Amino acid sequence: MNSRTNPFFGLLFSLALLCIAPFSQARDVTLHQVTDLAQLAEEARDKKLPILIMFSMDGCPYCVILRENYLLPMLRSGRYQNKVIIRMVKVDDYRTLTDFEGKRVSPEDFPTRYKAYVMPTMIFVDANGKEIAPRLVGIGTEGFFAGDIDNAIDHAYARLHTVAIK
Repeated sequence: MNSRTNPFFGLLFSLALLCIAPFSQARDVTLHQVTDLAQLAEEARDKKLPILIMFSMDGCPYCVILRENYLLPMLRSGRYQNKVIIRMVKVDDYRTLTDFEGKRVSPEDFPTRYKAYVMPTMIFVDANGKEIAPRLVGIGTEGFFAGDIDNAIDHAYARLHTVAIK
């Protein structure tokens, strides 16, 4: 029997494709930097989802850890598409932001509204920019931090949908 007609070879080839496929798609996932929060708010309203905003800055090693070890894998998994919108605000960027009300604000002043003085800080907000879950500051204990993020997302989602029902 040659390798093309061998059923075992076909099964092995199919399994290999199944294993490789998720990784080929996972490489092009990025954590988008947001500059127009009013537009993001419209998306959040349409999808009825909370927004996770990571405040970050260049040269922050903990920001890199949060992005690379937690947020990007969350985005790659696809499990959060219908639970939360994940974005980043770079506080040391030169571009002016549009806030949730459509007003222009500097990227240094925007985190001050949320008292986000330590990088990274993650806030969980509704489409009006109101915090709806406990924020996460810095990087928590390894092994538990992914659960902390999940709990905050679940809390924000539940709170958003509880308010929407009333």
